[in-house]
Amino acid sequence: MESDVPTPIDPATIAAFWQAFSDAEASLHALPLRERVEQGNELLEQHLSGLALELSGGAEDEVVDLIVTAHGSSDRFPLLMQVVAAAPRLRHHRVRAFRERTRQPDFPIGMDGFELSTAEVLIALGQDDGQAALEIRFGREIPQDFQDHARNMAFIMIDHVLGEYDFAVKVGAVDFVEESLDPDAEWTPLSLLPPVFDRYWVEALGRTGEFPTGEHEWDGMTLVFGGADGDGAEPRDEAIVMINRSANPVAMRADLAYALTLDLAVADGDELEAVRDLQDQAATLLELPQLGILAYTMTRAGRRKAVYYVGDEQMAKQALAPLLLRDEAASLELSVTFDPAWSGYFEFAVH
Repeated sequence: MESDVPTPIDPATIAAFWQAFSDAEASLHALPLRERVEQGNELLEQHLSGLALELSGGAEDEVVDLIVTAHGSSDRFPLLMQVVAAAPRLRHHRVRAFRERTRQPDFPIGMDGFELSTAEVLIALGQDDGQAALEIRFGREIPQDFQDHARNMAFIMIDHVLGEYDFAVKVGAVDFVEESLDPDAEWTPLSLLPPVFDRYWVEALGRTGEFPTGEHEWDGMTLVFGGADGDGAEPRDEAIVMINRSANPVAMRADLAYALTLDLAVADGDELEAVRDLQDQAATLLELPQLGILAYTMTRAGRRKAVYYVGDEQMAKQALAPLLLRDEAASLELSVTFDPAWSGYFEFAVH
């Protein structure tokens, strides 16, 4: 059994941070907001690295939002979620994961004497495999000396307008252009992008977020490994991949960010049938309570692996525990990868 998920921090370390924060909460709440953030982050850095704290609310509010952010670094997202899940009930703070979308997307920012507003950043949406692609151009003349500044500022703005998770996970390629290669491209000011982005996510990419019901739609393909085209060499092996097209509506949901793989030996047709049955039963156990969904399978070199996207690694393993004790599971290799963008699925699903 293996895992490509970043090694979890010792829960005692996270508990020690939250204890320190709880002990200091009353004194922190008496400070101006800027000082609260600074001292809160000093506490965090004493226990954990790679994360930061932000506050959302008014200086006089009795309760404010305490946001745990990784500044868009998706490799730190598992730690972020671990920290938020362990948060105690606090008197003056509501703990939230990820920097959320700003409620006022029409705003300017300045850098080294140069100012740019979100209304002056124009976005055209497209597709990048399973993610949304962004083309960006500016709606005003940008002096040559400030071209790099403007691009950096645009990234900061998009993070605030779309929110940390959506920008890091749902957005793929980002290109700055003078004009789009697509003459029919629709340009939207960044200040108006959130509802346009959400409609595109649902209507163009089909991501309704709703679990599929009834029979799922599957497509298949054969992949050849080894042997260059035209060299006369026999291919070393082939893989048969089956893709669950019905999984697309829930792709990249924040609560389905882990790819759990059940990889089993299949020496002959009878064994293949038994393994397929076990993996299908695993899908049922995960999909009925909506703990996860079977996304694709691959049969190659005497093994068949089934990949499920799940939200809680431990709950998924507990749900599957009875199956994993069966004789058919004797050759099981179980692995877990943090894959919030479903890159494993879209490696095949975009074809």
